[in-house]
Amino acid sequence: MLKTATFGLLCLFLGAMTGTVSATAEIEPQTPEARVAIATELLAQTSQWSDVTIQLSDLPEGFTAMPASELAELKEELARDDIDVENVFAFVAQQRFQLIMGITTLLQTQQQQEKFDEILRDPQVLRTLIAEEMDTPEDPAEPLDVKRIGDAAGGVRLPVNLEGLMAQLEILAFRQDEMGAFIFVLYREGERPLVEIAEIARQLESRAQAVVSRPN
Repeated sequence: MLKTATFGLLCLFLGAMTGTVSATAEIEPQTPEARVAIATELLAQTSQWSDVTIQLSDLPEGFTAMPASELAELKEELARDDIDVENVFAFVAQQRFQLIMGITTLLQTQQQQEKFDEILRDPQVLRTLIAEEMDTPEDPAEPLDVKRIGDAAGGVRLPVNLEGLMAQLEILAFRQDEMGAFIFVLYREGERPLVEIAEIARQLESRAQAVVSRPN
């Protein structure tokens, strides 16, 4: 799954940065209070795994959502790899050359969950899978702080070369109950992401917990 997702991330990023992928209209700037109110409403409406996603309103100003048609194509690619994908989301901040992408999947058996958790225990596994699809230096990947995220989590930060544009790629994967999630944040070298990847993960985690705790 990571190979297909990484290829999709690369295509989305290069397409958005060169203007070959058009993002949807940016929402109007919102006050912090308005963003909290929207997040609370979304949490209340989260009743099934397909509702667990990131919305444009969760992000700071400057991001636009990638077109649904582009995301549908990526979801189809993942489905061909026999991956049970619940949601795919992606947002780009063109002026800052930053992109966020995420995928959620269901891990319905104990065996699937244990196998997923095993991958998360070794961040270098994530780096190796990414290096097969992207031009990455040989430097070891830098582990991310994933404390207090999900039932199990792992993450790395590594430099990548995108056709001459040096960038940083952060990958955070975690499991919350029977939901597995991969989050990618890509930004230019020397800059900081507009939103921390751990913050995105915690948004997904809270929505996954809402599904589990909601009465049938």
